[in-house]
Amino acid sequence: MKLLPDHIRIVALALFVSFPLSAGCDGLFYVLRAAEGQFGVQGATEPIDDVLASDRLSEEDETKLRLLVKAREYAAETIGLDAGECYTTFYDSGGDPVVFSLSASPRDALEPVTWWFPIFGSQEHLMFFDEEYLRRVERELIDSGHDTYTYEVDAYSTVGFFKDPIRSPMLRRHTLSAVDTIFHELLHNTIWRPSEPVFNESLATFVGRTAAVEFLQVEFGEDSSWGDVGAAYYADVDTVNEFLLDLYDELATYYAGSLSKEEKTAGREAIYQAGRERFVTQVMPGLNYPEIFAGYTELPTNNAWMRAHYRYHLDLGAFDEVFAELGGDWSAMLDVFQSAARAANDPFEYVRDWLKSR
Repeated sequence: MKLLPDHIRIVALALFVSFPLSAGCDGLFYVLRAAEGQFGVQGATEPIDDVLASDRLSEEDETKLRLLVKAREYAAETIGLDAGECYTTFYDSGGDPVVFSLSASPRDALEPVTWWFPIFGSQEHLMFFDEEYLRRVERELIDSGHDTYTYEVDAYSTVGFFKDPIRSPMLRRHTLSAVDTIFHELLHNTIWRPSEPVFNESLATFVGRTAAVEFLQVEFGEDSSWGDVGAAYYADVDTVNEFLLDLYDELATYYAGSLSKEEKTAGREAIYQAGRERFVTQVMPGLNYPEIFAGYTELPTNNAWMRAHYRYHLDLGAFDEVFAELGGDWSAMLDVFQSAARAANDPFEYVRDWLKSR
């Protein structure tokens, strides 16, 4: 059988990785299973033009898919993101989950369990195509004293290593979220700092949401409702993020105390519960779309969940300040963040120093 480029990438990656990961998750076995799942996705993709011509999608899904194609074009041509051949194909999962994400943290600390990979560096989560395997690794982490957080993933970036397709579950997202996701994932293709998942994900969050609102206003007109909807929704997101980052800091201070591990684990519920009550009484009343965020009233007592949120939402205001300082110039902004990604020091520190120098 002739090896195709994606086959070669998978084999090379599998051969390169032969290290132990964590909690019974053997490196080579994990990567081989992940490669098998990734190859299954890559081997079942179809050109988007063929999918649209087949007339098999519902009218709603076809409309959204065409919009995501336009978002990809906008990302490449207007914003300057490295789209490559990503999102030119479609993967139909048949209603099944595409992949699962697993994160873990000790029960007495907000430090993440990390796993190291070539190209990507240290990461705070693992991706599983096999739910049974996921649950085995998750159980071993729980038994060794960790909180775990798992969820289905409908979109992820291989940082340009593969031709990422639009995956059918993405079409179930709200229009704003679906478009945001295209820009978010393509930012990873463009700017990536190995072993800095918080910087990578937080920057992608900022770019995704900012570009999504801009694109929708261009696509549907400045007098459409998208500007107001986006502003109102992301204002809510910022309010919720501020609350959660404050709770994160409160928990971090508590865990840094002199109590034993057992005492910290036993006492943390009071902090989480006080946070839930503050969310109900202080945060919810000020939201534009409180129904969207109602789930936070029951946020879990789970450090892995808290850490996952932190990973995607740190210092978004600093990124926004850079963009504003540059007058909304995407090219100039990407240059600054690319420099931050390549800097010898902490990339967040680079961004803060850049702002101070202006």
